[in-house]
Amino acid sequence: FVMQCKGKGKEAQNGYEFWGGDDQPWRKSVDKSPVTDPAVVASETQHKEEAEADDKATAETPDHATKLRRCGVRIDFLLALTFALDLWDWYTWEVVQHLVKPATEGEGRCRFAELPGVRLYTGAATVFMSHCWGGRWGDLVAAACAGADTRRVVWCVVEMAAVLNLGKPLVFACGKVEAPDRGGG
Repeated sequence: FVMQCKGKGKEAQNGYEFWGGDDQPWRKSVDKSPVTDPAVVASETQHKEEAEADDKATAETPDHATKLRRCGVRIDFLLALTFALDLWDWYTWEVVQHLVKPATEGEGRCRFAELPGVRLYTGAATVFMSHCWGGRWGDLVAAACAGADTRRVVWCVVEMAAVLNLGKPLVFACGKVEAPDRGGG
């Protein structure tokens, strides 16, 4: 698996967030300013509704929980990604804005764990981790690794489960990244 990333110079083309309950719920991811273009609002609303409809069939069922649990990512992959792209000192919001969102945009705005090259390193998570936007990505990765076998599978939700990639939680979690060999587990 090889991932291309342009560092902090590349941002998602559709870098928007939905702030439910706000008078202007669609916000630009980078500066949090309201989105006022009616065409963008309509497009983002449509994407959000499609993502929610996709999940609605299994929401609140054991099948949905199992599906999400299987979006865990092995820590050897997180380590390889973090070392190869030197993400240690990046803030988590920077990883999402400059790596995760651009990578998933080209794949129908899927979950990061659903990307074809990432899917090889996913599995049923045994550890749940929550991390805020303002935290250092390297701190999250170091915490995931603490005392663990490199095949540990973690389910990372960024910013207390409130981060949405058009209705889908961003489940985790520049140069060239080569992920580790899948090995035996």
